[in-house]
Order: sequence, then structure tokens, then C-alpha cells
Amino acid sequence: MDNEMIGTFLICAIAGDRIMSIEIPGGLIYEIINADEEWVHGEGSKLRSGTKVILPPGIEIIGNANIDFKGGKPRVWVEEQPQQQPRKILITGSSGYVGQHLLASLAIQGVGGETDSNEGVTYEIFLAYNALSTFEDDLNVLLKDMKLHPSIARIQAIPNIDFSTSDYIQKIQSAGATTLDAIIHLAALSSPWSCENNVSDAWKVNCPVGLLSFGAPITYLSTDQVYEGTKSYYQEDTDETLPVNVYGRTKLAFERVLLGSDTLLSEIELGGNSSSDCKHMPDTKSIPPPNPNSTILRSSLILGGPTPLKNGCRKGSFPSFLQFIESRLKSSTPTDYFINEFRSVVHIKDVLRAIMHFLNKAIERKAGSRRKVEIYNLGGSTRVSRYDIALKLATHLKLDHSTANGVDRPAIGGVPSPPDISMNVDKITNEIEVAKMDGLDEIIEHTFSI
Repeated sequence: MDNEMIGTFLICAIAGDRIMSIEIPGGLIYEIINADEEWVHGEGSKLRSGTKVILPPGIEIIGNANIDFKGGKPRVWVEEQPQQQPRKILITGSSGYVGQHLLASLAIQGVGGETDSNEGVTYEIFLAYNALSTFEDDLNVLLKDMKLHPSIARIQAIPNIDFSTSDYIQKIQSAGATTLDAIIHLAALSSPWSCENNVSDAWKVNCPVGLLSFGAPITYLSTDQVYEGTKSYYQEDTDETLPVNVYGRTKLAFERVLLGSDTLLSEIELGGNSSSDCKHMPDTKSIPPPNPNSTILRSSLILGGPTPLKNGCRKGSFPSFLQFIESRLKSSTPTDYFINEFRSVVHIKDVLRAIMHFLNKAIERKAGSRRKVEIYNLGGSTRVSRYDIALKLATHLKLDHSTANGVDRPAIGGVPSPPDISMNVDKITNEIEVAKMDGLDEIIEHTFSI
């Protein structure tokens, strides 16, 4: 090969109704550099653009993709490409409800889903979780029973990742995730009651600034509870945020971290809680710079079917609020449901679709290609109360709803809660290109269709 001349082979185009033909010398090395489609040679097999061939003497190129080899046969080889390193993705809170659904989706469909065009790209998925004892055994059973998508090179669980401790970054790196291409941040101390009674832990878990040390884009599952709840259909780009509880304030603070804000919460957003929250709020001067390809998703109450892992998630026997209502209705257990709190409940299917969409956008951006961090309301198309959900489910399941009692949430006492945090979801609907986000009817129909 050293003595062979290297030439460049340009496929000729059709000029009008005239087929151009060129005769070129054989025995030389040619490279197909501008084939629009697969290039078919005389034996019927296919050569792609970038393939190198030694052509026999006397061959003739006719038109755009037709080759007359004059009875000869080309020798073909493809230069060996350097093997790409797998892209590394970290999912925090992977043992939770959304995390389990997400890992199952990635394992089956890959990162790009059915439209994955990243041929040859592989991924390592790191599943960070804290203390769900059944998680790894259930995960192994799930993976054993399914065929992994060819793009998934490895799925590795990382246990005991507690964001309230100072060593969580070290533990993640020790598991092999020293560098990351993307982070999906689902972990949270999500009980408003727990946050009110454990303010220090709430700030550490819900505002884990150490994640920014990886320099990777973060797709962050925030909450609709960053809104005050005094109106309907909040818009993410125009309506102000004013959380009424510790949970909402800590989640909003991490939004500001990703936005690179110098001030995490304003005096108005802190309200009368400045001394308590400021004591635990991270110093913005010590926070690593955020990746501008990150995305913030303000999620409503998530509803859907059971988790894909056998023993479920930390929430116990009820994967979502729907299964709790179903159990109470079937057992005829009297249960109070609030009629004066409204949310844009969202289907787990739509949550996964949104996360996968922004994950793909983050990892596909070329080096040096930057955008600003965007915020999206992640909700469904209907505004409902918990009592509305109970009645709708009872009707669908043909169950007696007389034990479902509609009551007002007390204005005084208990953990502060925003009364109406329904959201306008036009922005996310347009971004992920769906006709509409599922409403309550579609969520219930899909969840209980089997």
C-alpha cells in the first residue's frame, strides 16, 4: 500500500437530462468523500461516504451512484476509527418514583429513544441513590429480564449518596464517575413537613451545589411550589416566584444556582424566615460556575402507574397519589381530600419525555456551543384539586365515592401550602412538540387501562 497513489473520487452529478460519465484509471486508492447516500458497486453491496477503495482498471462512473466495473472487482477497506469513550450520565435520586421509570426507559430505549441517531455512541449510566435496601436486587432482576439497548454500555448503581453529608461527590467519583457528560438531578427532600422540621438537611439535600463541580449540564426537576399560589396558571417567564415553605425556598435556591445568580433568594422570597434560611444558605462566592446548557423543570404532582422495580420506591405501597385513592375507595375508607388546592397534575410519561428531550439537547451540544439556562413549567393540561382526582378516579373505576370527603385545607396550622399553583404549560408543550400534555382523563385512562 505504501507505493500506491492516493486519489480523490468525486461522484458525478446528473446535469439536466444528461448523465455525466467519467472514466478514471484503476489500481489507485480512491476515497468516496461526497456520497449523499450509500454508494452501490457492481456486486450489489454498499459503500458509504468515507470508505476507501482500490478500483480495477477501466471502471466507469455513470451518474450519481451507478458504477460500471467492466468486469473488474474493487478491493475495499475502511480505515479503523478511534473508539469513542462512552458518555457518562449521572441520575440522582434514581431509586425514587421518577428515577425508576427513567432508568427503565433508558435501559430499553437508550438515550435517544426510538429516534436515536447517534450511531456508535455509547453511554454509561450511574444511578446514585441513598438507602433503599431493595433497589440493587430489584435493579439486577429488571436488567436480567430485559434486553439492554445497544447504546447502553453499562448501568451502575452508586449506593449511600446522601446529599446532607459532605462526601457525596467523593463517593460518586470513587464509583468511576470522575467526569460526567450530563446530570439528571431528581434527588430531593420532597416532604414539606420534613423540610420544615429539618431545615439544615433540606438546604443541603435540595441545594447540592457540589454537583456543579463536575461542570456538566444539569437537567433539574424542580417544583411548582416555588410559586405563591394566589392565582391560576402561572407562567414561568413572567410570573414572580414566592415560595411559602422551606421546601419551595430550597428548590428555588438551586434554580438560582443553575442560573448563576449572585443572590439565591430575595428578601421578599425569604419573607419572615430570613434568619433561619440564611443560616443554611450556601455562599454564592464558593459555588462553581454553572453549565449554561442546564434546564430547570418545575414539576407538578406526578401521577402514573407502578414503578418498574418489584418492591417499588421509598413511598411504599402507593407509587403515586392515584394508587392511594384507589386503595381508599376500594376499602370504603373515609378519606378527606382538599377542595381548595389546585395543581396541574402531570403524567409520568410526559415527565420522562421532557427529561429525555433536554438530556439529548444537553449532550449533543458541541464544545463551545452555549445557550442560556431555560425554565419550563412541567405540568398537565388540566387544573384539578385532590378531591377532583378522587371523584374522577371513582367514576373511571366505577366505585362508590361516598367515602371521599371534600374539605377545605385549614388556613392556619400545619405546614404552609400554596393554594393554587396550576401552571401554564404552553412553553414545554411547544418545546417537546406534542399536541398537548396529558390531562387528568388521559392520565387515569392510561394508568388503569390494563
